[in-house]
Amino acid sequence: MNRGMNSTEMQKNNRTLVFKTLLEGGSMTRTELAAESGLQKATITNIINEFLEMGIIATNGDTASGRRGEQIYLKLDGIYIMSMGITRKDFQIGVYTLNGKQVSHSRCQFEKNEDIHMVMDKLKKSALKLREQFGKKNIVGVSLAVPGPYIRRKSDGNDLFEISEFEQFSQVNIRAELEEALELPVMMKHDAKLAAYAEWRNAEEVREDKNTSLIIIRSRGFGIGAGIVINGKIVEGQMGIAGEIGHMGVNYNGRRHLGESEGTFEYCAGTESAVRYMLERMYEFPGSILHKESTYLEIVEAYRQRDPLAILAIEKMAWMLGYGIASIVYIINPDCIILGPDYPEEDTFIEKVEQVVKQFVHPLVGESISIRYSRLSEDSFLLGGYYYVLERLYKENLILEKLRQIREES
Repeated sequence: MNRGMNSTEMQKNNRTLVFKTLLEGGSMTRTELAAESGLQKATITNIINEFLEMGIIATNGDTASGRRGEQIYLKLDGIYIMSMGITRKDFQIGVYTLNGKQVSHSRCQFEKNEDIHMVMDKLKKSALKLREQFGKKNIVGVSLAVPGPYIRRKSDGNDLFEISEFEQFSQVNIRAELEEALELPVMMKHDAKLAAYAEWRNAEEVREDKNTSLIIIRSRGFGIGAGIVINGKIVEGQMGIAGEIGHMGVNYNGRRHLGESEGTFEYCAGTESAVRYMLERMYEFPGSILHKESTYLEIVEAYRQRDPLAILAIEKMAWMLGYGIASIVYIINPDCIILGPDYPEEDTFIEKVEQVVKQFVHPLVGESISIRYSRLSEDSFLLGGYYYVLERLYKENLILEKLRQIREES
C-alpha cells in the first residue's frame, strides 16, 4: 500500500485504473487486464463483478466467468463529454462519447467588435440546445478552451483571467455564466494546451515512447501560442502562461506601434505577418495575382500556385518561424514540434522552417527533433478538451461515481 493512502482510496484508485485500462484497450481478457494494470487477478475479478452490477461492462460470453479468452469491454452508450472553445472570431462546441467519438459539432462566427454579451447569449443557447439533445444527466463533464495569454490570478479564492487582444472577455465571467446556464461544472483551459494534449494522446511518437515530449505551435491571426506536454503532463507554469511564446522577443530593434511590439515572435511569424510582408513588397511584383486587399488565405492559395510575391511573403514568415523555433529548442529540447493547421501544409513551407532551425542549432540537436504537421482530422483543442475532462475525472476518482449515478437514474 502506498504510504499515506488508506484502503478506501486504494480501492477507488484501482477501480479507476481498471476503467481507464479498459477504455484505452477496447476489449481485453482478465489476464490481459491484470498484466496491463499491474493488479492481482483477484482484485480484477472483484472490480469486474462490481462493474457488471453497475451495468457498465459486458463480455463476449453468456456469463461473467473467468474462462480463458473471454473478452471484457465497456458499455458506455448514452454517456457524453461536451467540449467548447471560444476564439476572437468564433466559438465551437463538440460532443463526444466517453470513448472519444465526436457525435456533434457546431460553429458560430462573430465579428471581433461584436458585443461580448451577445456572443455569450449565442454560446449559452447553443450549449443548452446540445444539453437538451443529449440529456443533462448523461453529460459527465464540460470543458472550455480559451485563447491566450490565459493568466490565472487568485483573488478571494476565485480563479480570474486576462486574455490579451480580446478585451471584452474581461467584462464577463464566461465560466460562471456557462455553469449557471448549463447547471454543470465547466473546466477551463488555454486552447493551445488542450491542442497539445490531444496531439500527445494521438502521436505515433508517444506510442513508441511514453516519455516523448512535444510542442504544438498555432497562430490564429496575429498571435502565436504553444502547448507543451512533457511525459504526458501539460506544462502550466506558476500562473498558467507557460507556452506563451508569441511574446518572446526575436528582434531587439522592433518598434512599438499601436501597443504591439514589432520585435515579438507573434508579430514576425504569426500568420497575419504574411499579409504585412506581401504589402511591403507588392510594388516589386506588378504581375502578381495578389492585391492590397488579399487575405492570408488568399496568399496561401497563391503560394500553392507558386506566385512569386506569395512565395516571398510565406517564406519570410517561415524563416521567422524557424528562427523562433530554434530558440524554443534550446529551452525545452522537445522530441517533436507540431505545426498547427493555421500554417500552410506544404512540403516547401516545412522544409524552409527545418532549414532555418538547422541553421541556428547544433547539428546533433537538429537531427534529434522532428518537425511535422498535425495529423488529427478534427480541431485539436476540442478533442483536447475531451481528454482533459476525462483525465480530471480519473485524477479525482469521480468517473465511476458519475457513471453509477447515471445508471441509477436511467
